[in-house]
Amino acid sequence: EPEKTTDLNRLSERKLASRLKGIRNDPERIELLKPYDELGLLKNENQELSLKEKVSHEKKTFSSLDDILNDDSALFDDSGQSLNSKLFDTGSLDEYKKSQENKPKNKSKRKAMDNFVQYRLLFKQVQAELASGKRKLVQFNNNEIELHHFYVLNGQLLYIESIGSEFKNKTHSASDTNARLHVIYENGTENYPLRNGLIASLYGSRKRGVLGRAVTEPNDEFEFGADDQITGYIYVLKSLSNNIDVKRIQDDHPLYKVGFTSGTVERRIANAENEPTYLYGPVKVVAEYQVINLNPEALETALHHALGQYRLDVDIKATNGKIIHPREWFIADLDTINNLINQIISKLQMSE
Repeated sequence: EPEKTTDLNRLSERKLASRLKGIRNDPERIELLKPYDELGLLKNENQELSLKEKVSHEKKTFSSLDDILNDDSALFDDSGQSLNSKLFDTGSLDEYKKSQENKPKNKSKRKAMDNFVQYRLLFKQVQAELASGKRKLVQFNNNEIELHHFYVLNGQLLYIESIGSEFKNKTHSASDTNARLHVIYENGTENYPLRNGLIASLYGSRKRGVLGRAVTEPNDEFEFGADDQITGYIYVLKSLSNNIDVKRIQDDHPLYKVGFTSGTVERRIANAENEPTYLYGPVKVVAEYQVINLNPEALETALHHALGQYRLDVDIKATNGKIIHPREWFIADLDTINNLINQIISKLQMSE
């Protein structure tokens, strides 16, 4: 069985250990993999605990992003889907209807989409544009669903791929006409609900305290409003240190520090060569995100959980002879880090 080792030569084994832990904490994945578990790796005496129970048992107090980024949680595992399916995916499209009278006899059930790969990049682009401010989330307050536009229902992003021909409504409704939609969701599922049903769900989710929202189209001349508040900045750094241990790691793995500051990034890293958190060496800023209208604690916690499996967990001897215990450096490629940050910021915006 792979071990969560701190040996620099066995970082790949450490990643496998984190992956196995993630699988053991997920009853659905255990059930799927049971037929192939010839070595009994899935056996875990704690696997019967619910996700809610696991999280309550591991509850901890965090004081800064440097602390938060390095803890493990059952909320997140190595699966790219866990961020959506466990923490943010809170409901299905036709869960709520305006009235029983308008509820269709046959619900449009969501199913996995065969060719979702061509839409995955589209959703990632929209998440990045939400994170940067090129797009905004606005309250859904009309009875119109627009073709090729994005909406948020119960914290999940959806895309209107097509709108079928209109037909006369046979039930009492605010609208005399209806149409069948093809809706694609960011978790790779799709369904074909009625337009009035989706509109009712967007309004209905708001009544339950979960906002149904529309996503604006990109605007290159976008300006933040008077009520927008800058929370701070997320930064991604690359080490330029000449330390032998650091260079050895960088030869085999991508290595980046992810941090959060309420001030400017330049001020935060000004004394990098004298601080252990920067490995006593100069650093280069490779990415920076301005964070608007988000709770810093929620953002820090989500970032920590999402990146936890990539955390570097080794001791490094600095050139000044001191031993460094880096807790905010990650062996993940830049695309992975950027995608996670965009996804988390947009998700937190959608769940606000």
